[in-house]
Amino acid sequence: MIDKKYELFKAFPAELEEDVSKVLSVLEATNKLRFSHCFKVNFRGSKLFIPERIYYNEPYLSSYSLLTDRQQAILNCLFTRHENGFIRENHVRKMMDQTSTYNWNVPYLIRLTGEYVLEILEVIKDNINHLDKREIKSFISENKRFYNTIESQVVSYWDCYYRSKYPEKRDYVGFKIIHYFNS
Repeated sequence: MIDKKYELFKAFPAELEEDVSKVLSVLEATNKLRFSHCFKVNFRGSKLFIPERIYYNEPYLSSYSLLTDRQQAILNCLFTRHENGFIRENHVRKMMDQTSTYNWNVPYLIRLTGEYVLEILEVIKDNINHLDKREIKSFISENKRFYNTIESQVVSYWDCYYRSKYPEKRDYVGFKIIHYFNS
């Protein structure tokens, strides 16, 4: 049986292996690394396998502060996949401040756009100007099928949960983000 820890290395570009290892060792100090199936995306010629959901606790603040900025960015990406929406929201806030420095968080950000938690979508929309449009465009062109799924999820969640609150699609935050990505 393959150790789950080593599967998580595939969630990031290979050049981050040392930093990912450090982050995972911090997480393993207090957790068993459990996660669900992964979604696959292409990123600059590499295939990444990112967990759909993770099921472990956040590290203690003292452990988090010992990580380098890049390692914290890796941890933030992982926790945007957490089962708890409040934890995802907390880490997407941190991640948005890091998007201009670490372009490998783009797949995590795009995936969040296809989710139903309005507060997370608001954080993305409110910080959308931090994003490098070239990176978004490059990622979308490399992952057309994946992106089409994200767009479909935005439509579905609007229709299912938010249509009555936002009868005009253009008023729903998910569509605003998609419009920005497509522009």
